[in-house]
Parts: sequence; structure tokens; C-alpha cells
Amino acid sequence: MEAPAPMISLRERKKARTRELLVEVAIELFLEQGFDATTVDQIAARAEISQRTYFRYFPTKEAVVFQDHARRIARFRELLAVHRGAGTPLETVWHALDELTADFVRDRAQSLTEYRIVTASPLLIARDVELDLEYEAAIAETLAGASRARSAQQRARIHAGAIFGAVRAVMQEWYSHDCQIDLHALGREARRILEPRPGKRR
Repeated sequence: MEAPAPMISLRERKKARTRELLVEVAIELFLEQGFDATTVDQIAARAEISQRTYFRYFPTKEAVVFQDHARRIARFRELLAVHRGAGTPLETVWHALDELTADFVRDRAQSLTEYRIVTASPLLIARDVELDLEYEAAIAETLAGASRARSAQQRARIHAGAIFGAVRAVMQEWYSHDCQIDLHALGREARRILEPRPGKRR
């Protein structure tokens, strides 16, 4: 018999609602006037809270835009761990990416909104690249496996960069079609392009 789900306190529910409100209000303002032109004071005022309260939920203005990053990278690392050992390290990476794709498809409206906000701000574009390096690092660690040889580590980093470069291209194509085309199919095409042909050395 499964244990009953823990009860969520009234305080926790209020905190969750406040966080959701802040995200909603911030996204509205970012879409209306752009991320760079929006201030934390404006977000707090529209949400009818103090600036101090805002910073209890988000350390910076950009943290609202990338609110799901920590969850997504943790999810990706979990998927890599789940598939590790079920095939080659490269197959592990592709399986994890394919499952993560389902998350983006499910949240396509949110993903598209985030993309539009990010690509309108040079500051956010730079931050997005920094965050993407965490995915590349996770891929490189998987490809290198237990090897600590310098050559293996270097090869893994280069290969990870190539894979994630393809991921960026796939996502760009998806966003350019307002997330209405088959993201899984785009991912499979990227894999066909990157994987070595039979009889060819990678």
C-alpha cells in the first residue's frame, strides 16, 4: 500500500501562488516592453508586492525567465543516469535527449514564449549560452565515461559540442515554425546527420 501524499500547508500554497503570480506578471511585462526595459520594481508593483518580497522568490530579474533551467538540467542528468549502461555512451546521450524532447513538446507554449523573450535581449542570449554549457558538460561526461585520459576527455568535449550544436539548430528550426512541427522528427534527422555511416570512421 502506497503511503499517502504529504499535505501541503497553507503557507506553502500561498508561496506557490505568489511565485506563479510573479512569473505571470513578469512574462506579461517582458512581452509588452521587453526584458531590458522592465525593472524589478515594475514587476513587484504590478504583482502588488514589495521589491523585498520579489527577491525572496527570485535572486535576479533574469531568474524568472530561466526559472525552469535547474529542473530541466536535473531532469537531463537523471535521464542520462537511467540510460547509462543500456548501450554505448553515445546511445545513452541520444536516448536522454529524445526523452527530454517530450518535455519541451508538452510545454511548447511556455518554451516559445521563453524563446521570444530571450532572443529579444542580448543579455539573455548571453546567459542562455552560459546555461547551455551545462548540457554540453553533462554530455561530455557521459561520452568520456570512466576514462580520465586527456585525449578521451578532449574528444568527449569536442563531440559534446558537435551534438549540442545540432540540438541548438534543431530547436531554432522548431521555434522558427512556432513549435508546430515535429520536434522528435527533427531530432532523429540530427542524429542521422551526426552518426557515422557504416564502414566510416567517426
